[in-house]
Parts: sequence; C-alpha cells; structure tokens
Amino acid sequence: GSNNVTVIDGATNSTTTVTVGTNPAQLAVNPVTNKIYVTNFASNTVTVIDGATNSTTTIGPGSFNQVSGVAVNPVSNKIYVANRGNNYITVIDGATNHITAWLPSNPIPVGVVVNPVTDKIYVTNFMSKNVTVIDGSLFNTATVQVGDEPQSVDLNPTTNNIYVANYNDNTVSVIDGTTGTVSATRTVGTNPYAVA
Repeated sequence: GSNNVTVIDGATNSTTTVTVGTNPAQLAVNPVTNKIYVTNFASNTVTVIDGATNSTTTIGPGSFNQVSGVAVNPVSNKIYVANRGNNYITVIDGATNHITAWLPSNPIPVGVVVNPVTDKIYVTNFMSKNVTVIDGSLFNTATVQVGDEPQSVDLNPTTNNIYVANYNDNTVSVIDGTTGTVSATRTVGTNPYAVA
C-alpha cells in the first residue's frame, strides 16, 4: 500500500524511500548500469530507478498487463518483464527504456530469470506446469515440464542449473541448462514460493 521502494545504505543502514507505481511487485538490478527496475502490478508500469540519484522514469502504462516478475541481463542490457494478464514477456532496451519485443509465454507467467552467460531467459508459467525457455538473441522458445504451479525461478550461471519452486507440488525442479531437461526433483516444505 505504500507504493515505494526502500533503499538501504549498506554502510550506515540508513534508509530512503523512492516513490514508484501502484503495488510494486518485484525488482531487478543491473549492477553495470546501476539501474533498478520495479514492476508495478496495479498500475501496469515499470519504474526505472537511477541507483546513483534515486531519480525515476516510468515505462507504460498501456505497454503491460498485470506485470509481475522482472529480470535483467547485464551483458546485453535487456530487461524481461512477465505480464500475467496477457501471457507475454516484454523486452525492454536498458539503454533507451524502449520496448523492443513482446514474446509469447504460456498462461500466467510469473517468475523470470536470465542466465547472462548463455543468454537464455527462464519463465515460470503458474497455470501450465512448465517453464518457457527463451533464446535472448533469436527469441526462439522451448518448454520444459516441471511441477504443479511453478512460482519462482533462479539459477546458478556457473553450473547452468535452473531451480524452480513448484508451489502446489511441494517440490523444486532442477533444470539442466545444457540439455534443457529436468535433471532432478527435490521435495521441500509446503507451498514453496521463492527460491534463490
């Protein structure tokens, strides 16, 4: 309800707030450009925060539909935003803040992560029991079957393993990024919601 992002100074633990859009959902940081991207679920916008000055720029409205997950590729300076409402991934050019592509995903994309080494984007599709894999240069897509109601996704770029929290299965699927297949499924606690 506060519609802001809290910035914590790592040296002093002092805080500052930055006003963003309505109902901020998730954020991602580009450590190369020092830009922070915040998805605002209710206002269907993305707020770009300059990490040096805390000044903001807004992308949208009209360009997004129930935005949720967001991920940054610091190598290509592309930002990927999941749109739950229309089943698309929006691609933003970080240099210009312009939208360069809309990529189809399966129903209700929620989580997004990018492997900057392989330039592949992984999107959890909450109602589809799968993950959409997008090639960041060609925009080709593939699908990997995982557990029920995949919610969150993260990866290890060194091992090229992708981890998917399956909310309704109480499991985490491990995807081998080289083969594009599930290499293991691990039982965890009830309703896993996030993974890192």
